[in-house]
Amino acid sequence: MRSWIVTLGLLLSFSAGQLAAAPAFQQIPLPNDAQEMARLETKMPAVLHYFSQQTQQDLLLFYITALGEPNQQKTLATQKQLYFFREQQQIRVVIAERNGWREVSVMVQGR
Repeated sequence: MRSWIVTLGLLLSFSAGQLAAAPAFQQIPLPNDAQEMARLETKMPAVLHYFSQQTQQDLLLFYITALGEPNQQKTLATQKQLYFFREQQQIRVVIAERNGWREVSVMVQGR
């Protein structure tokens, strides 16, 4: 639970929240086994947080296939971070290992 709160706090601090039209998370694909934990889309940045049993590599490939080549990739400890720019929005996908599951956070920030 603590890791979820820390991850969510880090994502929300990535950019100051500004009122904006909610992003269309429907346009950002989720794997079939995604177990959604949180969805915050009334302010920007908007955040979607879920758990998956797919491997980190499978999730990376899933997002690269769905959203194209990322503009940037980072590895921090057990986290993989992908940054995409699509339809005037920056999309950040963070995939972390947590107790046999992958914890995934998708953040959408308008430009």
